[in-house]
Formats: sequence, C-alpha cells, structure tokens
Amino acid sequence: MSTTLNRAAGKGTSSPLAPSFGTLARVVLRLHRGALLTWIAVVVLAGAGLVWLRSEGMSVEVAGPPECSGRLDCMSMGPVFEPDFGVHLFWSGSAVPFLLCVFSVAVAGWAGAALTGAEQERGTAALAWTQSVSPRRWVAVKWGVAGALLVGGVGVLVPLYLWSRAVPYMADSPLDDWTDWLVFTASGPVAPALFLLALTLGAYVGLLLRRSLVALAVSAGAMFGVVQGLPLLIPHLWPKERIFGWEMGAAPAKAWIVSEEAVDAQGRAVSMDGCYRESDALIRQCAEAKGVEGFETLFHPASHAVPLHLAETALVLVLTAALAFAALRLLRRRTP
Repeated sequence: MSTTLNRAAGKGTSSPLAPSFGTLARVVLRLHRGALLTWIAVVVLAGAGLVWLRSEGMSVEVAGPPECSGRLDCMSMGPVFEPDFGVHLFWSGSAVPFLLCVFSVAVAGWAGAALTGAEQERGTAALAWTQSVSPRRWVAVKWGVAGALLVGGVGVLVPLYLWSRAVPYMADSPLDDWTDWLVFTASGPVAPALFLLALTLGAYVGLLLRRSLVALAVSAGAMFGVVQGLPLLIPHLWPKERIFGWEMGAAPAKAWIVSEEAVDAQGRAVSMDGCYRESDALIRQCAEAKGVEGFETLFHPASHAVPLHLAETALVLVLTAALAFAALRLLRRRTP
C-alpha cells in the first residue's frame, strides 16, 4: 500500500486564495507589535510634552516696551533668567526639532534591522512568500502599514509643535527664527516625508544587505548623512531675491541670508580682508581700491517659507520613490 504525497489538482480543487490586505496588515502588526507600542508611546509622550511646552510659553511675560517685539537688545534681562522663558526657548528652538531628526535616523535603523534585514537573515521572508503571498505584495504591505503609522504620528506632532511655538512672546520676535534648519524641518510637511524616506531607505538597505546588524548600521548612517546634507540644499530649492548696493545688512527682517559678499564689475567675489575700518566711508574707500562695485545679498524673505517647504518635501518624496523602485527591482531579480 502506498501513499501519494503529490496529488495533481483536479477539476474540483483550487489553489488557496492569497490573504487580503487586512489579514496581512494584522500579521505585520503582530510581528512588530513591540515597535508599534514603542511608536505609540513616543507619539503620546511627545504630544503631552508639546502641550506642556505650550503652557510654559504662555506663562512668559516679556519685559520692555511693546516696540521691542522680543529683541534681546531692547528687553530687560528679566525674561532671560525666567525659568519658563529659558525652558520654552530651549525645547521649542533646539531640543524638539533635534529629537525629531534623531527619531528619523532611528526609524531608518529599525527598518533596516527589523523590518526587512532580520527576515532576510532568518529566512522567515521566504516562508511567508510560500503562503500564497508574493514577495512584492508582502514588502508593500509592510511598507504601507509602517508608513501609515509613521506619517500619522508625525502628522499629529508637527501641528502640535507649531502650536507650542505660537505663544505671545514669540510673535514678531527675532527669537522665532524660521531660518534655523532644525526648526524649519520640524515645522512643515517635510517632517513626515523625512520619516517616509527613512523607512524606505532602511527597508531597501535591509533587502540589499540581508544582515540585520549591518543593515542597522548602514541605514542609520545613511539617514544621518541625509539629515545633515539636506539643510545645505534648502536655500537653493527656490529662486532667491537679490539686493545690490553699498549698504550691508540691507535684507529685510527675518530673511534667510544665503550669501552676502563684495563683488566686482564682473560679479566675482572680492575679499574684504583689511577693509574693516572705523567708518563706512573708509570701508567703501578700501573696497573701491580693490575694484569692488558693491555688496550683493542673496536671501529668502519670510514669504518664501512655504515654497521652500514644498520644494524640499517634493525632493524628499522623489528620493523615497526612487528607493522604493530600486527595492522592487531588487526583489524582482532575486525572486521568481
């Protein structure tokens, strides 16, 4: 008596149906429930911290006449040493945007190590692909679920961050510096786009290297390079405005100064070494002796904030799409 192990499918049999997106999403959430709970805790704690930060900022009373508008050279020194003032200025101007960038680097490392790298290393991805789930479908579901959670969380934190900075002492004040790249990144749509880029970058590195620890280090390092490199591109993503003349510092208040240099008749930069004298007349005399025709200032006024945000977001999304396409091509080459 023998047993047939491989039985041909007859007319009455059918191949198992592929799991639905909802089923696969639940599997993904179950597999990465530790990361899910950690992210939920981060969003809840960060949101509560931003609400507290708003209350700290609302309690600050700026000393000095109204025309000071928060200028440090016009205010009395009272608010500078007031605890609420220092706490709000530090966290809203430095700590919160810095932590947001650090979280994006952490997401890239997690995506490289846990989302794709560990499965490639242990072979569990190949097991999933044998259960009527194509490799591209499995990876797409993982990216979709993780991306939705990341964008949803950051999409809540960015408005809360803007709200925490919208306090009376910041209104029309030079302390509210939109040109600081950390504040700029945390204040618009580029923040959730940056997390999508981190997720896609880490997932691609994990698929490419197939080693969790190596993928963690490479993806986190690459994302750190992206976070450091993007600020160098921001001022050049939108046409700059120009002022030319002999007056230095002619750009409007709160402008993002891209460059300010002395130029000759051909528009070439001229060094002003040795020309800083006691009066403007002596400075100009020295500059003219060097062939300087005037000072050229390239800047972005405050009205360019939204176009710059949109341009940087578009750039980040293009990079994300390119990495996603490269990852799908990689899967197509490696799997039947």
